[in-house]
Amino acid sequence: MGGRMKAKKAKPPVSIDEEKINHTVDTNIVEDFDNRPLKRTKCSESSVMDDPLPLSEISAPSLISECSESIGPKFDQINGEPLPAHPTTAKLTLSPISKLTNGERVPADDEKTFSSHDDKQPDEPKPIINNVTYDYLPQDYTITEQDECAHYVIEESSEEEILVKIEDVYVKQRYLVRLLDKSKWLDDEVISAYIYCMRDQLHVQNQNDAKLYFENPFVTRLLKRDGEIGIHGHTSLTNIVKNYLNHVLIHLPINIKDSHWYLACINVQKSEIQVLDSLCWEHNRDDLTIMLQGLQYHLDILRGQVNLSNHNWNDLDVTNWTIAEQIHEPIQKDSSSCGLFMLKFMEYWTGYTLSHRITQEIINSFRRKLAAILLCWKTNRAPPTAMFEECDESGGRPDDVIMSDSPFDQNQSNDNNSFSAENKYQSLMSVLSNLSIHELVGGLCNYIKSINSAETLEKVWIQSSEPYPISLTLKTLQGILNNELPMDPDCFNLVVRNIMFDDIQTVKRRRGLLKKHYVDMQFWMITDFGRHPNFRKKLDVEQLAKSARSWPGIKYSVSSCKSIHIPIQSNHEFLLFILDKDTRTVYILDPTPIDRIYERNPHAKYVHRLLWIAEYLPKAMSKACPGSTWNENIFLWQQKIVHDISGHKSELSGYLVTLFMSTWEDEKVNLPFLKDGYELRKQVLGKLLTFKENECKDNMPAGVQDFISCIRKIQAKM
Repeated sequence: MGGRMKAKKAKPPVSIDEEKINHTVDTNIVEDFDNRPLKRTKCSESSVMDDPLPLSEISAPSLISECSESIGPKFDQINGEPLPAHPTTAKLTLSPISKLTNGERVPADDEKTFSSHDDKQPDEPKPIINNVTYDYLPQDYTITEQDECAHYVIEESSEEEILVKIEDVYVKQRYLVRLLDKSKWLDDEVISAYIYCMRDQLHVQNQNDAKLYFENPFVTRLLKRDGEIGIHGHTSLTNIVKNYLNHVLIHLPINIKDSHWYLACINVQKSEIQVLDSLCWEHNRDDLTIMLQGLQYHLDILRGQVNLSNHNWNDLDVTNWTIAEQIHEPIQKDSSSCGLFMLKFMEYWTGYTLSHRITQEIINSFRRKLAAILLCWKTNRAPPTAMFEECDESGGRPDDVIMSDSPFDQNQSNDNNSFSAENKYQSLMSVLSNLSIHELVGGLCNYIKSINSAETLEKVWIQSSEPYPISLTLKTLQGILNNELPMDPDCFNLVVRNIMFDDIQTVKRRRGLLKKHYVDMQFWMITDFGRHPNFRKKLDVEQLAKSARSWPGIKYSVSSCKSIHIPIQSNHEFLLFILDKDTRTVYILDPTPIDRIYERNPHAKYVHRLLWIAEYLPKAMSKACPGSTWNENIFLWQQKIVHDISGHKSELSGYLVTLFMSTWEDEKVNLPFLKDGYELRKQVLGKLLTFKENECKDNMPAGVQDFISCIRKIQAKM
């Protein structure tokens, strides 16, 4: 914070742990990836991206929000007083991010639980405010002098400074300072950080034998996603759901369209889904129904497993359970504190009642107290760039407080700042690294679809200059996910370029020869097909030849290739002609339905196009590789229509043609299983985003780049 600033704050008392509680808490910590909103949430739903933040500020956890968020344990009191500090036998499980994350184990069904005092404790973090830490969660929300000091630190820090790092959650000043303004909604990082604080404490009223499970918004969003699109089999999320079966009370944070948090509790003993909503919104809980359907898909998979015998559930058909509203009169009086209410519901709901009274007044006090708790929490490992310390200067009073530069090693501080700038919330990469490519691409697509800023959409995300410039804006990429739009020619050409570059790298690794040569849509566009002769541009033979020449990156001759792939576009329909020089055959791959007028002679549809290629290909090849087989009149070659690939909408034809090009082998296409056309569009978008020669990757938010990095790592192992 630069310089030395004096704050007229009384020196905080050091001992703040008279009511310290040491409960034994079993925890398995989970972070989220499909649940933090791709948009940053206003009390947002566990989503893979963040609410309308400036694009450059989106981080991996934000994305992970449509694909992340972490949640932690629960605690209680009796009549406002903390319970006696004896070890409880109640089991608390935090949804293990380890099931989705790298470097953490996936607990088995019969996994041992560990008490907090059994765990190895890492090195003690140094408090941001000297000698002041919270090592318990106070239930008295009166603001102390220490809290005021903490508020001062928050207000005086820079927006981008990371003030809180608890476990795998990082909170910047601009999110933490929202707690000091009662009109501001909570950011999801703040919610996640507090949940990590809760894992250290468990106050349970008359539930010593209860087995509680606290889910995080990331996993809840993943379940909702699965409820919408279905699943194809056992996934990492299935392992998390399997752990539910060892518990009788599962708390699920739910968000309504990135606007309102509420809590859904799975009460196994009552076979009931209990809803705690501070606003008592009257609607049919569609979001909850979809999430439960996703949960059901995973339970159905588990139901078929032979080793599924020991569990606490009598009924695995959760979609048939009653959804019961537990709060019948609104208790929230503002529009910004639903996230705070939800946290309190998680703490106090016993499965039958709230163990504590919750009012708007209590929540307002809790809001400001929470800012100090997070900043001064005992496991906060954010590198302190400033601290409060006692003033020893002459003339100063003993209770004066000095804001000074960090006493920590400056190089270390710079390293930490660099770390946070270049690898925002890097620890959450462990979440991403255990997700499949399908899940990672899905999170990216959800995020891209959510962007509606006109300025942001015009930003170039992908650019490639070789062999000629292609630039793709975010708006163009977003259009890929619109089922009603045909494939953009620039997108098509870049996908072809990517296919060719991948083939080149494969040949280099194997020290083989290129067998396939691809031309992109440039060749067809230069020929001016379909334009009236009076309006055609004068043919530039050099440009035509350039469009058919060998690609950069490897030395090879087109004349030595076994086949040439020539895509064309006509009337918004993409077709593919594959020329095989060994058999002198033209294979015709048309993904669109055959018009009824061609039923008796299907080849008639392609005569004009074949004649056009037969006229212009020799002109190009006469300069690209003179004297080769490709200079022949290909119209005289054998023509074969490839069957069982047609019947698709013309809007999808461009995507299918790129798939035909990449999977053509041994005179047939080897198509992967695809659920629908939208799935193919997502795959193509994923290929473009991971294009290795992208010259504009720095225009992408850090979180997007983190996703891409994880996808590439998985691809490298394949």
